[in-house]
Amino acid sequence: MAVNKVSFIEQKQKIEIGIIGGPFDRITTVLEEFEPGQKNFIVYPEQCGVAPRKVAEVAEREVEVTVPARLHPTVLDMNRFNVSRPGGGGMGIAVGVYLKARVRSTPGPEIVVKGERPLIATHFARVFREILGYKGGFEIELYDHKRRHVGMGSSTGTMCAACIGINEVLGRPFNNRELRRILGYNACEESPRGSRYLIRGFETGMGAMVSIHGGMVLGTDDMEIIYRTALPGTRAIIVIPDVPSLKDEFTGKDTAAESEVELLMRRARYLDYLQCGTKSQIVLLDLLPAMVRGDLKGIGDAMFDLCFLGSKRAECEQHGVWGTHIYNFIGSFRELGAEVAGMSSVGPTVFALTRSGQVQERIMDFLASRQVAPSRIIVTEVDNIGARILENGKERNYQHEGWLSG
Repeated sequence: MAVNKVSFIEQKQKIEIGIIGGPFDRITTVLEEFEPGQKNFIVYPEQCGVAPRKVAEVAEREVEVTVPARLHPTVLDMNRFNVSRPGGGGMGIAVGVYLKARVRSTPGPEIVVKGERPLIATHFARVFREILGYKGGFEIELYDHKRRHVGMGSSTGTMCAACIGINEVLGRPFNNRELRRILGYNACEESPRGSRYLIRGFETGMGAMVSIHGGMVLGTDDMEIIYRTALPGTRAIIVIPDVPSLKDEFTGKDTAAESEVELLMRRARYLDYLQCGTKSQIVLLDLLPAMVRGDLKGIGDAMFDLCFLGSKRAECEQHGVWGTHIYNFIGSFRELGAEVAGMSSVGPTVFALTRSGQVQERIMDFLASRQVAPSRIIVTEVDNIGARILENGKERNYQHEGWLSG
């Protein structure tokens, strides 16, 4: 008896999210799954303010890219971004936790991806082929820092490493500002269903800014760098706390996703609607002057006030008991003498920055007293270099190359 072979094709899903930005500002955002390189999900250069370019020549080259991870202490206004529009402004800090990509251009059209985050790497390889009219292929091997969905920018760092590598082997058709825009407008992450599909991401562009340039960066809406400064000799103590939270069955929520959407897509935006003016005032009058002076404590004072305002407050609240656990870490780091303390992105990663070895020792003693597992602690430094490129074992001039600086 003949047996008919039946193949099951996983259906792409689409969900609608009701977003509340204020009492009279209610929109619906659609999150839709797509395949890597799906053409109707590619944003072309001319659609994001970048001059279109072509790469006709296919040359075999190979580079190794290393980019630092980012901490993202705050967004200025979440109402300014959506899945179809990156932005919102904010600040980012590059730290010595790294993502790496090896990218090779090949004469054949095949795209071969190994290592981690293959869907994201494949998507951007196809995006560059499409927007540049490039007929060759790529071999990409990529490794992230393995701290995913904890606020340390593993997705944006992956995209950044892949995009820099592809841009390099194609002869740098885009400068760094253009590269940030192409990355931001095509930003994506793996579907949470664990399928073979991607979804659009909510992107501020801060990850690309600090991964490329290093140091501390203040960015505007629409992904422009307004100021960047190095923070030399600054130690970073990064903690991924195992924060306890009430189980959903006790709170009456149907799913964990419901809680996250409620906080981040509604409460966070509503609080930014109320307080983005105050946040911008602190940034302009306190944070920016402190960055210009290289005054780490002044930076920390401004950032501490921002921790309790707008979307950052909602992000902290997401981790239980209206943020009590997260604020306990941040407040303790400050009382122990850390010049800067905060929570990165949606958390739960918290961090302290200090130039004092004694303060670092006190923080480590405090974490031991709280029985924080050593595997949840990273001690490193602020990375003031940014992206590094190796070709044939030799470092290429990158940060100071005239064309790339835009």
